[in-house]
Amino acid sequence: MNVHTYAWLAWLISGLVVLTTTRNPLIILLVDLILILFQVWITPPSKKFMGTTLRFGLSVLVLSTVLNMFISRFGQTILFNLPTNIPLLGGNYTLEALIYGLTNGLILIGMFTLFMILNQVVSVHALVRLIPQAFHPVAVVTTIALTFIPASQKQFQAIREAQAIRGQQLKKLRDWLPLIIPLLIGGLERAMQIAEAMTARGFTAQSDRKIPWFEKTLLPLGLIFILLGWILELSTQLPLSGGWMILAGLLLLLVLFFISGKRVNKSTYVQEAWSQISTWICLFALLLILAFVIKIPGHLVLAYEPYPLVQLPGFSILHGLLTLTLLTPIFLLGEVKHDQD
Repeated sequence: MNVHTYAWLAWLISGLVVLTTTRNPLIILLVDLILILFQVWITPPSKKFMGTTLRFGLSVLVLSTVLNMFISRFGQTILFNLPTNIPLLGGNYTLEALIYGLTNGLILIGMFTLFMILNQVVSVHALVRLIPQAFHPVAVVTTIALTFIPASQKQFQAIREAQAIRGQQLKKLRDWLPLIIPLLIGGLERAMQIAEAMTARGFTAQSDRKIPWFEKTLLPLGLIFILLGWILELSTQLPLSGGWMILAGLLLLLVLFFISGKRVNKSTYVQEAWSQISTWICLFALLLILAFVIKIPGHLVLAYEPYPLVQLPGFSILHGLLTLTLLTPIFLLGEVKHDQD
């Protein structure tokens, strides 16, 4: 039984909410371990996952930690110091800056793993279909752009194998030059084929329908409301002084997108079926979001700050158990099929 794309998006949003609403390194580390377990579960044995993930994770952790230690010199626990006469490098290096940098690195690893999982369980075309009809040209261009890189990789591998059959060995930089021209020519040929196919299907045809005047005014009017509301929010201290104007501007833009989308004739050959598993995934995702957004017992544990003196972060058992809901698709499906596109 397949999971609906909207359910996977709800699962993705719940994971992003957890990673962006807490600074507790223990909870973030737990979420990263859960997501890595999920990634290992859905990755086919033929793909090398652990080596790539470990290299990426270590590089992110090291880079985030080093950059934060160089930028932030605050904290009371000094690990070492360099002479202050050394430009940019001189000063104290603290444990607090190291912990803060590690936390940022763990958050980045979690976000990267979330999108890696989504990329494997949901096809690119399923995500592109979620783009509103008002942005139909954008959806077409996005589909072409996302499929261009895989096609180029396949052609590059084919050219490399053909050169290897001819006895060419790639040892030096100049040995790669004979691969560039065939790859460039192949890319241009694919671009011409796509352009001819789109023209044959009438993608470049322009409609004779005139756009009503009120539809033309919705976009500038909505942007003006948003700009004025933003200015009022910055210049006054009254609550919700400009919030209503921003909301009104967003509603005008939504109305414009809805009206514009009605002009696009869209044919759907296969409709995604909404299953009971998709409902359970959405419910657990909503539960996880509410637990990390609404203040409940243990919520203060999420707001960990290592400065000015690092301390052992607390841990909320309730929040820790709720993060296990990220494994709901595995518990319900038993096996998650990865995208074959």
